[in-house]
Amino acid sequence: MKTNRLSFLLFCLLCLVIIINRMLLPRFDTQNVLAIISWDVFGYYLYLPATFIHHDLGIRNFAWVQQILDTYHPTIGFYQAYLSPGGDYVMKYPMGMAIMYSPFYFLGQVMVQFTSYSHDGFTPPYQLCIAIGGLFYTVAGLWFLRKILLRFFTDLVVAFTMLLIVAGTNYFQLTAFDGAMPHNYLFTLFALIVWFTIRWHENPLWKYAIPLGLFCGLATLIRPTAIIIALVPLLWGVWGKIAWREKMFLISRHLSQVLVMVFAMMLVIGLQMLYWKIHSGSWLYYSYEKGEKLEWIAPYLQKILFSYKKGWLVYTPLMVFALIGFWPLAVKNRPVFLAVSVFFLAHILIIASWPTWWYGGSFSQRSMMETYLLLALPLGALIQWISKQTPIARWGAGSVLFLIVFLNIFQTWQYMNFVLHPSRMTKAYYWAVFGKTRATDADRMFLEPTAINDEREFLPETGNYTSKVLATWNFETPDQAGAENLCRDTAYSGNYSLRMSKKLEFSPGINLPYKDVSQKDFAWIRVTAFVWFTCKPEEVLCGLVITGNQNGTACKYRMLELEKANLKPGIWNKVTMDYMTPFFDDKNNTLQAYFWYRGDTELLVDDMEIRLFERNE
Repeated sequence: MKTNRLSFLLFCLLCLVIIINRMLLPRFDTQNVLAIISWDVFGYYLYLPATFIHHDLGIRNFAWVQQILDTYHPTIGFYQAYLSPGGDYVMKYPMGMAIMYSPFYFLGQVMVQFTSYSHDGFTPPYQLCIAIGGLFYTVAGLWFLRKILLRFFTDLVVAFTMLLIVAGTNYFQLTAFDGAMPHNYLFTLFALIVWFTIRWHENPLWKYAIPLGLFCGLATLIRPTAIIIALVPLLWGVWGKIAWREKMFLISRHLSQVLVMVFAMMLVIGLQMLYWKIHSGSWLYYSYEKGEKLEWIAPYLQKILFSYKKGWLVYTPLMVFALIGFWPLAVKNRPVFLAVSVFFLAHILIIASWPTWWYGGSFSQRSMMETYLLLALPLGALIQWISKQTPIARWGAGSVLFLIVFLNIFQTWQYMNFVLHPSRMTKAYYWAVFGKTRATDADRMFLEPTAINDEREFLPETGNYTSKVLATWNFETPDQAGAENLCRDTAYSGNYSLRMSKKLEFSPGINLPYKDVSQKDFAWIRVTAFVWFTCKPEEVLCGLVITGNQNGTACKYRMLELEKANLKPGIWNKVTMDYMTPFFDDKNNTLQAYFWYRGDTELLVDDMEIRLFERNE
């Protein structure tokens, strides 16, 4: 211990800082504690109360789930389980996290006996114990990270590498504040897998083989794509033909252990298959929604790495050093290079193939956090290489690393205080709030638009704006809509109006590249028109649509549904819709505005105008 005192003291300090931030800050008061088992965590955890409190793992009686939803509001919309063909609900997520939570869930069961809280699995004693469990796995993960690094590097390099991993990446945010998410648990499981891989290769014994298989299975049970962690023990120590032959000889000599290792892994995975068989009727069942599936091969790789929305290397630039560190790792630690590099490539290709590539609300790419256990090896290799360079090079590299760590800590603070947005970041907004402790309304204009299609916007009454007409239609000439679509009997002004029906679903409108609309990053569009009908107002199935189109996909689609606009039949009704343009990285992306008729009866439209409002600086 004396020779490794620095890394041990730093380990204690890092754990203490994480625990203090998790447990003692105001975010963990008696009300906010209820936010721990929420959203995805609610889905991971649901196995436990369903099994041990309600004895209803198939959720045949939805009343108890509805009561939880109504009482604690852990999620908006119940997406954590879906009805199977057999009539049971099947949990969306595998049961691995529930297994990891279970010791602390049972601790909560004991604690609640001494309180007046309900024994429903969601009251503060349960939530507190799940939080404690996350801290327990965090401490265990850091402990084994240290033990692994000490096999390859000096105590000083190990201490420095641990500090960088914790303080220089989103590891801190995902353990101190979001410790109940799977990434914290996978980091620890990966640490155990690497540790037992090292021990088994040093001394092939059953006491290392069996846990290695069990932990590989449990990691897969948390996230099926984590099965690629099995590549690490498979490729460990392999470098060149001679190393391959030695590895094959090692496996053949201890084939019984290898087979039991694989059996242990499959035994754990089989728990999920048994659950699927009982509640869906099939041994293999895809429990996610149909649209949620991998899209081969890595179509979102550039976004995963470099986008301002959630680019890993944008928000965690420290990992550039880890990637550079693969070179000294290959030179100095060849036996582990192949295992680490192949695992890393497989992991990043998989996460870059998921359509929701930003993985919901998070700081940086949360899906990369569990890989830091293995990326600590190339990072440590680079730190060790830098330590042997000239003093100027060491000080230069140290200064850059210090700035990166400081930036990460500050941006973590920004994220936790709602300056950095969890899922709507853009390049313009990133730089608008860079270094700021508060985001202004003007800054928030640069955020990616929300996905709520019917969200109503209104041009601010205060503010200095310049306006101009982008387009207008009075329908007095056939070239505006075609003579067959014009109505002469009724018009708001002039002699003609536009008749919309099943024969004409879409009115004239604009479809312009944004660069031809405005030269500013943001502007307002106001569409006004007059509409006339004779049917009941609720039968006016027509919408006024304004939308952006970014790379062929609708962006900030908004529709004002006229059937909900309190219009009156038999008179001309003025219809107005305001729309703030989304931020377009590429100004060649288009902006559209038009009427879309979806009904069975006719609707007349006249004097349609589209006007642009630009704020004067």
